[in-house]
Amino acid sequence: MLLARLRWSAFGLRGRIVGAVLVTTAVSLGVAALVLLPRLESSLKSAAQKTLEREINHATADLQTIARIHYLLIPEVGVLGPKTISKKKSPLANLEVTATASAAELRAALTQLAQRLDEANVALVVDIDSQGNGQVIVPGQGSSNAGSAGIGGLGDVSRAYRADKSILTFGTVAGQPVVRAAIPLALYGPNADAVIAVRVSIGEIQDAVQAVRRAFEIAALVAILFTLLLAIPLAGTLVSRLQRLRQAALQLAIGGAVADFPADRARDEVGDLARSFAIMQRRLRQQEEARRAFVATASHELRTPLASLDGMLELLADDLQGERLDLEDAGALLDRARAQSRRLGRLAADLLDLSRIDAEVSLRSEPIELGELGRAVLAEFQLASSSRGVNAILEDDGSPVWALADPGSVARILRILLDNALRVAPRYSDVRVVVRATPEPMLSVSDHGPGVAQEERAMIFERFKRGSETGGEAGFGLGLAIGRELAHRMGGSLVLTETDSPGATFTLRLQPTEAPSSDRVASAAGV
Repeated sequence: MLLARLRWSAFGLRGRIVGAVLVTTAVSLGVAALVLLPRLESSLKSAAQKTLEREINHATADLQTIARIHYLLIPEVGVLGPKTISKKKSPLANLEVTATASAAELRAALTQLAQRLDEANVALVVDIDSQGNGQVIVPGQGSSNAGSAGIGGLGDVSRAYRADKSILTFGTVAGQPVVRAAIPLALYGPNADAVIAVRVSIGEIQDAVQAVRRAFEIAALVAILFTLLLAIPLAGTLVSRLQRLRQAALQLAIGGAVADFPADRARDEVGDLARSFAIMQRRLRQQEEARRAFVATASHELRTPLASLDGMLELLADDLQGERLDLEDAGALLDRARAQSRRLGRLAADLLDLSRIDAEVSLRSEPIELGELGRAVLAEFQLASSSRGVNAILEDDGSPVWALADPGSVARILRILLDNALRVAPRYSDVRVVVRATPEPMLSVSDHGPGVAQEERAMIFERFKRGSETGGEAGFGLGLAIGRELAHRMGGSLVLTETDSPGATFTLRLQPTEAPSSDRVASAAGV
């Protein structure tokens, strides 16, 4: 099996395509010939048989005429041969005139029947014994016990005589195919005791089938030739296109995302593959650029708090090693160090969220009640809002607002929006969390800070991009990017809403859903 596979693969894709097309064409033509030619011959023979049957039905008058002839009285002297037709002694045997007239009438009737049956070979078989043998009378040839030329064997005559019904079969006479009919005259006269044997040559059917076979063979050769003329260039074009894709893929593997894929505008599977590779290459390039930007920005963002933290710890160590300890200065350094440590912790959490988003970790999808979730998250920020002198409140109409989403992701987005709002909100101002059910489940966070400049509205949702107004506190520019990507993953959106009031309003829209059963309400509202 392995050796056969290796031999087959040695021909290459082009040879295998051409070979497969040729084999398919040859097999298809061969099967068509094996199926069509025998059916054609069978149909022609069946048509010939039906034609003979129809002509026999139209020749009823001639058969009735033959059945009325006294063929047993026909003497053989000077008429049909040296012997009487029948061994039976007829009281009219000496009526030579009557016998001669009957012989002439029989000859004329058989000749007319042969002409009516499209010049068929017609004979009268008489004096049939129990073995089915009899004498054959052919117009113009006399009679014989062994049959006559153009009639052949009498097997069908014997069966028709015993069964007393007409029989149509196929046979051969002198090596030539014929359609045979054996017609008992008893069907056309009460005293008739003979069978009409009809033989119609169907050799032209074989000639027609042979002509069709020769034409089919010529057509098959022409079809195979045209298949070669079409398959070889087509296979060559296909293989060359695939080879270009292979070279581009190797360059991509060696040189990275900088490799360019060849443009292929053909509307077929290979063209679709080439365009898919080009899309993949562009996305790889974008991801590579994003990765480099991410590494550079993350390194810069990490370097600043780490350097600050290291410096403050070094100053704190100097204070502790000095002769006189300045507790107030040491406490201030410790507070600043703790602030930088929290900042690094937030960065680590944001980077972890981004890694999960990029890894496409599946999110839960279940009904959640936005009002209950909003109150739970606001409770987490109560201490922070109080220390900043900001009043964080939840506004809803009191009715449940159900959405289909991931509870943890919705809570994460709300925490990001509240953290940003508390940074920029002036003292003694309000930060409002509004929950609405129409026209779709939504949750918005509004503040009275400096707002977002018009030219920065799209940029702030990109990774490591920050607006110019940060409320005096530096961030990493990851929160809104994480929030928007999480919203998209849940089938929703996170946008900066245009309002007439000062500050900024960010709105999270989610997919609606029906309220769950009462035994799931408590778990659905959990964060």
